[in-house]
Amino acid sequence: MTFRGLAFGILAAACVLCAADLAHQTVTKGVGYFPVAIPLKNGDVLAVIRGGASHIGVKGRLDLVRSSDKGKTWSAPWTAVDGEFDDRNPAMGQLADGTIVLAYAIASGYDASGMKFPSREKRIFDGVYLVFSRDNGKTWSKPVRDAAIHSFYANKGLVSPYGKIVQLKDGTVLMAVYFEFFDDRKNQSYVFRSKDGGKTWGEPVLLGEHMNETGIAVLRDGRVLAALRSEKGGNLSISESKDQGRTWSKPVQVTADREHPADLIQLRDGRVLMVFGERNAPRGVHALISADGRTWDNTKPIVLADDAPNGDCGYPSSVEVERGKVVTMYYQVDDLQNAPASSSSRAVVWSVPGK
Repeated sequence: MTFRGLAFGILAAACVLCAADLAHQTVTKGVGYFPVAIPLKNGDVLAVIRGGASHIGVKGRLDLVRSSDKGKTWSAPWTAVDGEFDDRNPAMGQLADGTIVLAYAIASGYDASGMKFPSREKRIFDGVYLVFSRDNGKTWSKPVRDAAIHSFYANKGLVSPYGKIVQLKDGTVLMAVYFEFFDDRKNQSYVFRSKDGGKTWGEPVLLGEHMNETGIAVLRDGRVLAALRSEKGGNLSISESKDQGRTWSKPVQVTADREHPADLIQLRDGRVLMVFGERNAPRGVHALISADGRTWDNTKPIVLADDAPNGDCGYPSSVEVERGKVVTMYYQVDDLQNAPASSSSRAVVWSVPGK
């Protein structure tokens, strides 16, 4: 079932929480695209963001920001990765032993200006690289390209990790990786697994054909949940795995077109929270809550932000900082002709409606 025909006025009238009632804050200015926020074992919230360029630019890098007071205030950004080419599209997670794993892609093939590609086919995405921190993100190891992921697609397309890196109870680490193949496969979303703390990856499993950016979450009942963005239309579908990510149910569409991409977390009360970018006016960030991760009601969105002036916005990522209280990070660009200067990462701390 899809919800494309629902009028936004109906949705807004039915929302259980509205942006006008919430306090938003600007975390960064001039940087801050595509945040991925994770909870740290010391109680901090750590988020990786894109700096140095807008969507496209050879000077792209990966910066970090931190909150030590449950999202009320944030540090100034500092740089985790800044190589010769465009470091972009991060995924991040903290493992049980405290190690933070940060994965990303490197794009090259820019023209002399460093601001555009001569053609779409000239883009080069040189694998998935990994860096590690054992001091809560202060310092990072040297980047290493994963050989298995690179050989899976090399010379056949483009690659990118996405969202939160998660860990199963047995220590296995899962990461969502999507590809844009040059042949008829086009967009495909996979999950890769690591049995050595994120150092090496393998055993790719197809999550969805003609799907790309995918948020994943491990639920306390052992299921793994995935929210996949469609190649066409840009809507979200939910799939689940009951065998630690080895097989997946058929994706079921949940959101309308131009409502993407998603971040998933399980709340302390057991419900599942999905936040996503809303690129239909009024634009911003919406959230849905499911009792079980299987059934979703898109007629009662939680409107977390609705003041984005254009569709260059969203990519929200959430952390529950205490029971029933969530901090959600997202980005928006105020002036498309003045990016990245007019871009910002933002945060809203909000209370989840009761059951």
